[in-house]
Amino acid sequence: MTGDHRNDLTRGIADESTGDATATTASDGDPTSEERAWSDPLGQVRRTETIADRTDFEATRAELPEGWEIKPDLVQFGSAPLAETVALERVDAGPRLLLKPVDDADPAGEIEIYERGGPRVARRATMTVDSLSAALRVAVNRAHQLSRG
Repeated sequence: MTGDHRNDLTRGIADESTGDATATTASDGDPTSEERAWSDPLGQVRRTETIADRTDFEATRAELPEGWEIKPDLVQFGSAPLAETVALERVDAGPRLLLKPVDDADPAGEIEIYERGGPRVARRATMTVDSLSAALRVAVNRAHQLSRG
């Protein structure tokens, strides 16, 4: 098989019945973890529960004052990777509240609450609460306070 460029982890053997090349491992048929990762790059991907998965948007929306919306949002905090958050905001580009898990692997655990007064104002951390349900209660109450002026 001259001119056949293959991955260094495998070597080609011609299948006599069809003439097609097949790949086998150099380790007597037992693939290494590198070979398994190469052949199935998404095999190690697992679905992770996020804050949006744990939030009841319809129930929370029903508690919000008129003119407020709740939605999932991806936000970058400094140089950290994007984080999934839940945003509560007034639809007229007014105040915005963000709920972000302290630990992304525990979306129902401790939640940081951020507030932004308007579209040209930087967000600031206002508090950390011990659970998502507590954070949603605090955020809904704060939305009512902000609506009253």
